Amino acid sequence: MNPDIQYEAETGLRAKRALFVKVCWFFVGWFVLSCLTLPFIGRVWLGELPVLAVIQLPKIAVAGWLRTHVVMEAITFLGFSRGSFSPDFILARPYALALAYVIALAVIGVISLRRFRFSDERRGLVMVAFVAAAFVDYMFTLMFADGRLLTIY
Repeated sequence: MNPDIQYEAETGLRAKRALFVKVCWFFVGWFVLSCLTLPFIGRVWLGELPVLAVIQLPKIAVAGWLRTHVVMEAITFLGFSRGSFSPDFILARPYALALAYVIALAVIGVISLRRFRFSDERRGLVMVAFVAAAFVDYMFTLMFADGRLLTIY
C-alpha cells in the first residue's frame, strides 16, 4: 500500500476517533450536569419556563414517546395491563426511561466496538464513565423528576 494513502487513512480514522471520544465525554458531562440540576429543577424560573428543565428535555422527550408508544403497547401485548390508562402509564415510567438510556448506550457501544479499534484501556475508560454517568442520571431522574415544585417525567 502506498505510504501516503495509508498515512491519510490513519490520520482520518484518528480524527474520527478523537471526535467520537469528545462526543462521549460531552454526554458524560451532560449526564453529570443533569444529575446536579435535577434536585433544583423547580427552583429557577424564567417567566413560565423552568430553566433547569431545559437540560432534561432531550432524554425526557425520548422517554415520553417510548413510554406511550412502545412500553405501554408492550405492557398490553404481554398481558400486564391493568385495564386503564393511568396505572399502565405509571407502570411504564421506569421502563421507558431505562429504554431511552439503553438505546443511547447501544448506539455508542456499537459505534465504538465496530468502527473504532480503541485500545482496551481507553475504550474501557470512556465506556465505564459513560455507563456510570448514565446509570446515576437514570436513578436521579427517577428520584427527582417527580418533585413537589415541578414534575417533568
